[in-house]
Amino acid sequence: MILTELKIHQLRNIISAHLELNSRFNFIFGPNGSGKTSVLEALYLLSCGHSFRTREISPIISNDHSSMAVFARGSNEETISIQKSYSGATQVKLNNQFCSTTSQLAYALPCQIFYSDLFQIIDAGPSVRRNLLDWGLFHVKHNYFALWKEYKRVLKQRNALLKIRAPSSQYIPWDKQLAQLAYQLHQLREDYFIQWEREFISVLHDLSELECTLKYYKGWDKKNSGKTLEEILVDNFESDRQRLYTQHGAHQADFIIEVNNNKAKHFISRGQQKIILISLKLAQGNLVTEDCLYLIDDLASELDDNHQRKIMSHLVTRRGQYIITSISNSNALLENLSSDLSSRYQINSGIVSQFN
Repeated sequence: MILTELKIHQLRNIISAHLELNSRFNFIFGPNGSGKTSVLEALYLLSCGHSFRTREISPIISNDHSSMAVFARGSNEETISIQKSYSGATQVKLNNQFCSTTSQLAYALPCQIFYSDLFQIIDAGPSVRRNLLDWGLFHVKHNYFALWKEYKRVLKQRNALLKIRAPSSQYIPWDKQLAQLAYQLHQLREDYFIQWEREFISVLHDLSELECTLKYYKGWDKKNSGKTLEEILVDNFESDRQRLYTQHGAHQADFIIEVNNNKAKHFISRGQQKIILISLKLAQGNLVTEDCLYLIDDLASELDDNHQRKIMSHLVTRRGQYIITSISNSNALLENLSSDLSSRYQINSGIVSQFN
């Protein structure tokens, strides 16, 4: 969905804002604390049903108000809205119809966020990278979500048995189900990962001279012994029972980012890391059939003018809609864009105004 209109009410320091969005590029300039990131937060709420900054309601709603709301209209007159309040449940509507699940939002408005926590993909544990992998699978392999939910249900049952130290005979049917589901998930992930890595290398070569590889780990048999997950679960039964959780399976999947056969975390600068991570997310967008919404917070941070220009030159060649924030009105961001390709906004103390 390409958005043409955005209305924000009572979200953080933005009491009321109305933006007419360009179908390609929208730049939001303003000093720190002005509300730039809150505009991105509003758009992310429409796609995911929650903020990327917090899962709590109270920080999102403006001071001295009891609710907040965001509304957007698409280029084909589609509408999407969300309302959160202290007194009631979150209300989400798609084309004026209530949505029962946030997955409906995600399918309608695929959204990638580039925020300060982007570096956690490199710095943090496997769950962050797994979430990124799952985002792509959710949008590309449409049977993945149901399969993943069923896997988690079976995993929960097995972990419940571990916590009560149930006898080994009770695990046999659960181990079999878990192994079958894990293998199906692995097949989907591996197929997606091959496509993703190919796109990633292509995007990265456009933005940088870095040579980078991705290595996928399915979540079991790290030593490549050839054992099935069912066999590994049996072998590690006593260890699992001591720890009270299942140590091997699709829920432990991960991928490693390497530069010249070294982990990116220890080998390259923060700016180079940012280029790699931007490339990863842009590559995912290439694999999504629908137009993706890209929310890029403080693009200029960590990047010199040359890399900012390279990124903008690359983005111009891509499909999708981009909302980009920056402290300053940088020539490196704007010089390759004609006026019809972009809209520009200034925000100060939560008040948004458009300028040419």
